[in-house]
Amino acid sequence: MSETTTTESSTYDKLTPQRKTLIDQVMQNLENGDGLWTPGWKMSGVPESAITGKQYRGVNNFYLTIVSMMKGYSDNRWVTFNQMEEKGWTFKTDEEGKSLGKGAGVTIEFFEFRDRETKQRFDRHTLDGMTDEERQEYMKDNVYPVRRYYRVFNGDIIEGIPQKEEQVLDPSGKVERAERILDYWNENEAKIIYGGNQAYYKPSTDEVHLPPREAFLDMAEFYSTAMHEVGHSTGHSSRLNRDLSSGFGSAGYAQEELKAEIASLFMEQDLNISVSEKHIENNSKYIKNWLEIIKENPNALFTAITDADKIAKYVVDKERLASSKKNTEYFAIVPKENEYGDTVYTVYMAEQYGQTRPAIAYAFSSREALMAEFDKFQEAPFWKDKTFEEVSFEELQAKSIERFEAEQAAEEKADKQGESGEIYLPPSQIAARGLSQTSKADMTGRGVESLTRMSDRELVERAKKTSGGEKFSTLYEGGTLFGNDEKDARSMMVRIAAFTTDEQQLLRIFKSSGQFKDENPNSLYEKIAKESLAFAARIRQKETQPIMDTGKRRAGLNSKT
Repeated sequence: MSETTTTESSTYDKLTPQRKTLIDQVMQNLENGDGLWTPGWKMSGVPESAITGKQYRGVNNFYLTIVSMMKGYSDNRWVTFNQMEEKGWTFKTDEEGKSLGKGAGVTIEFFEFRDRETKQRFDRHTLDGMTDEERQEYMKDNVYPVRRYYRVFNGDIIEGIPQKEEQVLDPSGKVERAERILDYWNENEAKIIYGGNQAYYKPSTDEVHLPPREAFLDMAEFYSTAMHEVGHSTGHSSRLNRDLSSGFGSAGYAQEELKAEIASLFMEQDLNISVSEKHIENNSKYIKNWLEIIKENPNALFTAITDADKIAKYVVDKERLASSKKNTEYFAIVPKENEYGDTVYTVYMAEQYGQTRPAIAYAFSSREALMAEFDKFQEAPFWKDKTFEEVSFEELQAKSIERFEAEQAAEEKADKQGESGEIYLPPSQIAARGLSQTSKADMTGRGVESLTRMSDRELVERAKKTSGGEKFSTLYEGGTLFGNDEKDARSMMVRIAAFTTDEQQLLRIFKSSGQFKDENPNSLYEKIAKESLAFAARIRQKETQPIMDTGKRRAGLNSKT
């Protein structure tokens, strides 16, 4: 690494070996004038596990990418030595018969979260039934990270690994997913304006400005530039809210450029776009600033990588979610009792103005018969590009309203931008919007007065008067804390389970609350009840531990971290 002050050297010395190697390579690239990447380097996709297919993110992604660039790897898959042995794979050899695996291992870091209560890996289901505030408190008091290291080897040097499937690329360089991202961003986030000979993001008007496509040498250069500027636009206060006020040439400006540049790399990886040599040349003006920033504080690079990972994930997930919603049709199967007292089944789907409607006009005597008919329904040409997903009736109502409101918002935005005429809202649409608002549960025949056992009534009153009693009351009376039926039901049961170990009593009280839905199966509520009682039992066990013993256990755990 280049010469640094005592403080800077101290910061560098405290870095893990992996991070030191990463800093050294980036500094070498910058000092050679290459920017962050070597010119002519071809992308092989996001680094991923050869076994699970899970992609590496953040620092591990960046590090494995740099290593691939240095060693000329074309395979984006990585595997540990133990995983190789389990699969029966071996290292390839060179012309002299020497193993290519010698010295080729790359150290990556992994954080495993541990739970002080269970003394095991942290299970996120532990948080079921808690409010955001309670979850944050539990995470703060009980969950801690442990850094672990693994050595991985690239697929290029492994014998026996399945041949990687080659992706067929459009000869013109056009990438459909990249086009969808830009279309989504232009229509729903920052307006993209083409023209002129400069690429920049203008925070004051929330606009991305790009030269015309034909001004770029190739599509790779266009996408690199476009993703870089889209990355800047995520700093807007309505998105990731970064400080974009630093002037050109300042440290803050250079830091934002570093974040956007790494974010564009992450997005290009995900989209399988090669890094453009011209794009590297265009960023040469920032090399001196980046060099100074990283020399002064090596951790600045890791801060930039972390933020870049957030930027890339934010952009890609936004488009992915929008595409998923656009191509997904939700339905709900609702069991009801007919005039003869028999249970019949009807399938509902979302309606145009936020309502729900039966997809098939008549009911069926069994769920199986209904699904057989509904499968035929889905084969109609109208649904050709749709994916069907079953949800609860309440979720269907919420998604129907959400879809309607999103369409209205898009129309209103287009109208403000002068892309459409005045919107006329018909009376039927206004009525549908009014009728489709989520209302409080009907408490007729429910509440404390419906409970016939005095012990049940006393439990409800105690729960209302203890800490967090106002949240218990909200749930008991049919209100929501999460905007999700199952989460609200879990939270209600956990709060009841704090006062009883009797599953039947828990279910009686729950059924007297506004959270109980007749159309949901009893088996669902019985499952949640068992899980809630188990969770409450763990909490009670914690509270009954001797204070001195608890202190020793926690001190011991802390010493290990």
